[in-house]
Amino acid sequence: MIRAGVKNARWRTLLLVVIILLATSSAARTPQVANDGTVIEDVTLISPERAVPLRHATVVIRDGKIAVVGTRVVAGPHARRIDGRNRFLIPGLIDSHVHVGASAALDDDAIDAHPDLWAAYRAQVPPAYLAFGFTTVVDLDLKQSDQTWFTSTPLHPHLYSCGRGIKVAGGYGVFQVPPPGSPKFPNLVYEPQEDKSWPQSLNASDYTPERAVARAADAGAICVKAFVETGFGLFHWPYLHEETLHEIRRAATLRHLTLLVHANALESWQEALGAHADVIAHGLWIWPGDMTSAAPPKQVGDVIAAVAREQIHVQPTMQAVAGERAFYDTGLLDDPRLTMALPRSVIGYLRSPEGEKARKALLERYQKILPGRPFPSTLAVFIERTRATFNIMLRDQVPLVFGSDTPAADGFGNPPGLNGRLEMQNWADSGAPLSLLLRAATIDNASALGLAAEVGSIEVGKRADMVLLKENPLASVAAYDSIEAVFLDGQPIPRETLRGQQ
Repeated sequence: MIRAGVKNARWRTLLLVVIILLATSSAARTPQVANDGTVIEDVTLISPERAVPLRHATVVIRDGKIAVVGTRVVAGPHARRIDGRNRFLIPGLIDSHVHVGASAALDDDAIDAHPDLWAAYRAQVPPAYLAFGFTTVVDLDLKQSDQTWFTSTPLHPHLYSCGRGIKVAGGYGVFQVPPPGSPKFPNLVYEPQEDKSWPQSLNASDYTPERAVARAADAGAICVKAFVETGFGLFHWPYLHEETLHEIRRAATLRHLTLLVHANALESWQEALGAHADVIAHGLWIWPGDMTSAAPPKQVGDVIAAVAREQIHVQPTMQAVAGERAFYDTGLLDDPRLTMALPRSVIGYLRSPEGEKARKALLERYQKILPGRPFPSTLAVFIERTRATFNIMLRDQVPLVFGSDTPAADGFGNPPGLNGRLEMQNWADSGAPLSLLLRAATIDNASALGLAAEVGSIEVGKRADMVLLKENPLASVAAYDSIEAVFLDGQPIPRETLRGQQ
């Protein structure tokens, strides 16, 4: 009797466990119904926080945020449905090095002579970034007037900035100091080691590193950018030295701001390393010695290895150099993607005799800087240097973040939006894994700039900035040419509607 009772109790326990498991399994198979919001159905979700893509995923958007991510979700009768079959969904891309107010097509003479072209160009800049998947951009030297213009346009990426970049009187970007109060007056800092270039009309005590950082913070900056430009290997300009950079570093840390240092030469990288910069805002392509050689010397390898050990982020900005090919090679004008970046009227001007004359005058000006060697040959060396040092960074596992420096130079070689796509091509052609490229342009960028709580991945609670592609970006970099729609604050924008019209 006792044994029979024990046996029956065991059977009842086992039966209860089976019932619970069946109920749980049934509940797990019951799909979640999204009765409202926007529902992207049956898409392959590729987001950098996931080890592998999530296939047949459903993403629900409510109030501009990602509300649900899963594979057992269906759209209810009141939801807005978007078919994601055979499509790939990635986080909105971040370009963390732009200059939205600068011209990437027209020189000063053209702007003065053709205000209609300048207006058309400006109208296309914000949608151009969106057309290439960049839902967030970070301007590293932003004037208040440009911020007002950009954010007042009907459709634009989210704009963050470092405020005005911190510069030295007489140095890069400030060869002539305008009067205080001028809209062009820079965010100056007094550099004791460059005292001879300091304007005697200015009180040095008003231009301390702390005040320079405060000016950026007061403008709503999330970062500060300090310029350490010694002269591109050709000149000897005043620049920020390590001790002053340390003071900028301390002031930025107190205000929880990311410190980016403009540096593209061996010496300036060493200064940035010594100051413990968060981000070096360029690759490395300038060093002493033979300017006809693209082979990096040992000192270059040493400083890259040190940056890797210190885990300082780097924006390689290879297209900042490669874009200068447009001075003598007009092939970019035939790229069909250019109509997403520039209005047709501006492209027409660049093809015109007037535009050709301006381009050739620009090439002559650059050629005069290096009179002993054809400019195309010199540029080819610097392009190879960017690739060589980039490969060292990949080898040493330098933490890379994506920035295009749009526009990096005069001319039309760095058009908005498309320049970022060309930078992606440079990474891929130089051997960067496509998964690393995606991370660098999304979550790694967001983390380096303190934005990871808002953007950078497709996770519940984050802003619904995403990109829908027809092709897999982990299979080919060409997938970034297959953008079908961009989601900005949860609103889908068909890519074709972003094409320049004027």
